[in-house]
Amino acid sequence: MPSTRHAIVPALLALLAAACARPAARETVTIRVHEGTALGFDLSPDGRVVFDLLGQLWEVPGNGGAARPLTDAVRDTAEDLDPSWSPDGRRIVFRGERHGRTGLWLLEPGAGAPRQLTQLENPDGFDGQAAWSPDGKAIAFTRLVPPDSGHKAWRSHLAWIDPAGGDAHDFPVADTLPANLHEPAWAPDGRRLAAVAGTMREREGGRLWLIERATGRATPLTAPGIAALAPAFAPDGRRLAFFAPDSADRIQLWVVAIDSPGATPARLTGQADVTPTRARWTRDGRWLVYGADGRLWKLAAAGGAPAEIPFSAELSLPRARRALPPPRFPEPGTPQHVRSFMGFALSPDARSVAMLALGRLWVMPVDGAPRGVADVPLSAHHLAWSPDGGTLVWSAGRWLQEDLYATEVATGATRRITALPGREDRPMYSPDGKHLAFMHTPVEDSTILRVAEVRSLPVSQIGRTRALTAEPGTAAGWSPSSDGLLYLTGGLRPEEPSKAEVLLLSGKRRAVSGTPDSPLFPEWSAGALVYVRHARLWRAGFDGTGAMAPAQPLGADAAIYPSTARDGTVLFISEGGLRLRGPDGRERRLGWPLSYTPPTAAPLLIRNAHIIDGSGSPATPPRDLLIEGGRIGRIAAAGTLPAGTTRVLDAAGGYLIPGLMDLHAHEYRPELMPGFAYFGVTTIRDQGAPIGPLVAYADAVAAGKLAGPRVDYGGFQLYSDWGYDVEDGQGVEPEADPDHVARTVALAEAYGSGHIKTRTFRRWDINARFIAEAHRRGMRVTGHCSHLLPLVAAGMDAKEHAGFCEPRSDGAIYDDMIQLYRAAGIGVVPTIAYSALAVRLNREPGALEADTALAPFLMPRSDFKWMLALDSAGRRLYEGFAAAARQATVKLARAGVTIGTGTDIWQIPTGVHLELEEMVAAGLSPLEALHAATGGAARILGAEGELGTIEPGKWADLVLLDADPSADIRNTRRIRAVLEAGQLVDREGTAAGAGGR
Repeated sequence: MPSTRHAIVPALLALLAAACARPAARETVTIRVHEGTALGFDLSPDGRVVFDLLGQLWEVPGNGGAARPLTDAVRDTAEDLDPSWSPDGRRIVFRGERHGRTGLWLLEPGAGAPRQLTQLENPDGFDGQAAWSPDGKAIAFTRLVPPDSGHKAWRSHLAWIDPAGGDAHDFPVADTLPANLHEPAWAPDGRRLAAVAGTMREREGGRLWLIERATGRATPLTAPGIAALAPAFAPDGRRLAFFAPDSADRIQLWVVAIDSPGATPARLTGQADVTPTRARWTRDGRWLVYGADGRLWKLAAAGGAPAEIPFSAELSLPRARRALPPPRFPEPGTPQHVRSFMGFALSPDARSVAMLALGRLWVMPVDGAPRGVADVPLSAHHLAWSPDGGTLVWSAGRWLQEDLYATEVATGATRRITALPGREDRPMYSPDGKHLAFMHTPVEDSTILRVAEVRSLPVSQIGRTRALTAEPGTAAGWSPSSDGLLYLTGGLRPEEPSKAEVLLLSGKRRAVSGTPDSPLFPEWSAGALVYVRHARLWRAGFDGTGAMAPAQPLGADAAIYPSTARDGTVLFISEGGLRLRGPDGRERRLGWPLSYTPPTAAPLLIRNAHIIDGSGSPATPPRDLLIEGGRIGRIAAAGTLPAGTTRVLDAAGGYLIPGLMDLHAHEYRPELMPGFAYFGVTTIRDQGAPIGPLVAYADAVAAGKLAGPRVDYGGFQLYSDWGYDVEDGQGVEPEADPDHVARTVALAEAYGSGHIKTRTFRRWDINARFIAEAHRRGMRVTGHCSHLLPLVAAGMDAKEHAGFCEPRSDGAIYDDMIQLYRAAGIGVVPTIAYSALAVRLNREPGALEADTALAPFLMPRSDFKWMLALDSAGRRLYEGFAAAARQATVKLARAGVTIGTGTDIWQIPTGVHLELEEMVAAGLSPLEALHAATGGAARILGAEGELGTIEPGKWADLVLLDADPSADIRNTRRIRAVLEAGQLVDREGTAAGAGGR
């Protein structure tokens, strides 16, 4: 026997090694399309057409046909857009991002890789809308410059570059010409250019001007009331084509004779969706080529019916096949680690850890077990120890009305120590124990650093405190002598770098130089500033005067939420839970010291219910449904399942649907959670909130301490287009820190995240790394920009929003994107209600207050201020977003793309119901909309094996309605009962508790 066992072990190891070495399964995503979204194109002198499709350049004969790719977006991790032929037809200039570099590029088809002409100094900017001079010796383009320290608004101007090489130069412009010029077009003589004067916001257009190249002198080409775009001169220079809105506010193609002053422009098109990127004249001046309704068209300049230039493009993307596990939701009856805390703090002597979790204050010796010291509100957060280790101070209360409380560690006795108007939080004792500093927010968007004498606590009057500063920032800690605090400001934008000062109790300020770039969660102790930057601990020596020393990393592992002791010991969260790093660099792993067991529901029999199961099928005849262990056990004809001793819920012919899902939530406050359960939303997917509190809320819900939905969370929003960190976002800079991606995704996994979210609009090379790292760890990825071919090849799983948010698809989408989403299995969460609600509240400010069921859960009016403050242009913008989202939702659903409900409306818990109404108004049937909120949403989550449909074996997340939602989708609001894993939600108590907050 022993010899047999010893022989088996190596064999098993060999099999395991072979399995690990086996290459990942592959698949090929293939599409063949005849339409393109937001086509940018140009016409060569000999009539060939180059166009951009899904971020690649393609060429097709002038009379149409099969297109051939000129660039490879996947190979080059690129997005290539808006091509323009040189006058000799041999070169193409285009706007693109390739291998992380962004600007204008020059391609000579068949002659090798593109050559970069310009590189953006600020990646938020834009170099594009390129136009060749008639002699081919200059390329004019638009340069859009972001706000900086000298300008608070975006600015666009005209620039030019020699295609042979060299730096870009600005065109001279007369002082009398309006600011913000864009979309240059050369006159045939090469001495003048036409350009649009006006903001580039959402391509609103503006007046056309003719500008002399040498002097900058300008004369108007169109009347002030015409909002023109993309001018193009006829070969004879006597006519000008451009795009502008018609009487129905739809963009159309127009022509005006510029050699006849006062001539009225003639409208040539009447199509639904004309693409205002570029129009091109044929060499003889008789025809115009343009894009509309996802296709290319040719139209006589004198007018008439357009003729299509048909094309077909075939695209195949080989990639690794996704095989991801379902998200990990806490199992009722099974012990779970508490994966987060509303606050935790290391004691001054580094011997104990205090934690806020599950509505309790806990204290744990670093060598012992945690002890519950006192019950606290679930909103309790921001812990601080007194210097003697005898008292813990924390903040709790309603949003923007929090006060400070002090708990004695030995006895658990708790008292309120501040009661000022507004919020008090982030307390800090001075080292001598005589003062308590805290942040005071008397009203929203106004924060003051205050100090109170400990002997004078409690304080309820502002006059009994001292204000050190009202500048927004972060107090990092007290000076060793207790005479002031280190205060940091800025650091979230390039034009506002981090600054630090020591604010003395005397009222004086001591400047500090050498402040680290964008420090997160800073703590000052033991002669150093300890902070987090790019998911890693750093230490910068600082004695309270002069300059900080250059920062050095503390280890290479992922880190967040540091807390320091007097001797410099650091407590933080990393993979595996809490860690303690001593002054000598040695680390101890404390793990996840707290646990809970989710409650298991008692058996329940639901009798006589029509079931709409979430698959898209219609309601069944009356059925009985038995729930055991929180799951659906049996479904049978009404009256056939015996009750025995099981509790019975008589549905009395009501309608049973699966629990609804909101796949785009942002949970910033625990008091928002109960409203979801009350309104039948039993699962949410959080798309970005401070990860510590967010996961603490999710734990509290799972433990039965807080009413609310089960939570699938990403926590962090990952940015590849800025380099700054915030509590709910990580800005990745791979050139400066190649391991940041891996550390950030490791932290998300440590917290139990089911997915990550990429919230970016460039640097597709980094986005592809996000996807690869998340998939390696078993997490899904969703993103704003998801159709980019490098991301599809990397395996993007889902897309947030339709109709707005990513520039390529802010309007109508066509077959290229629709086929790509379907073939690649990318689920879409349209969030129509986000834009629609903004428009509605702007028009009807009291609409939400009129909803009596919502009233107990309604947040302050200030939470909706951006919606209420929209001007007429902003309202039109969001009306357009909503209309485009409705159209896209129907197109995608009809094509078989998986659709899920999501809202992005964090202020109210009824957003899913609004989204269902919007989907039906868009053209989906009520059953199709319900499928999006249940079965479709579960599929996007990856939880279709556990949630989303009513069938045996799945979790009993159910909503009992008094009326048929397939007859009227608004009946989803007529809720009689809600169950989560078989537990009946106390709706009456939830509403009463919400109203009493």
